[in-house]
Amino acid sequence: MKSIKPRVALYALSLCVATVAQAQDAAPPTSPPTTSPPPSPTSTFSDAELEQYVKAALAVQQIQQDTATPDADKQTKMAAAVQSAGLTPEKFNQIATASQSDPALQQRIQAVAGRLQQTPSPQ
Repeated sequence: MKSIKPRVALYALSLCVATVAQAQDAAPPTSPPTTSPPPSPTSTFSDAELEQYVKAALAVQQIQQDTATPDADKQTKMAAAVQSAGLTPEKFNQIATASQSDPALQQRIQAVAGRLQQTPSPQ
């Protein structure tokens, strides 16, 4: 079984959660024009994949923070959460790793997280 990289995922997720929280508290910042970096292969993730990634990362974060679940069981639960969000653990890890070095991807993840927080989840 492929392992989930929860620290990488939590890093990327913390970026999007912090940015969403800041965006809700303040007006959008104006930034000077910047030159765009050349397209990278990491920008090829679809919006659907990023939505699945954010949902999976939130689930992974909950599992990591669950003190009632033994650490030995967390990896299995995280892999199951990622798969139930519609991603393979490999794709999840690719997005998480790519987001660490790709500011454009981080912004896309943040935008998806913002949309998901504004959309009530059906239950």
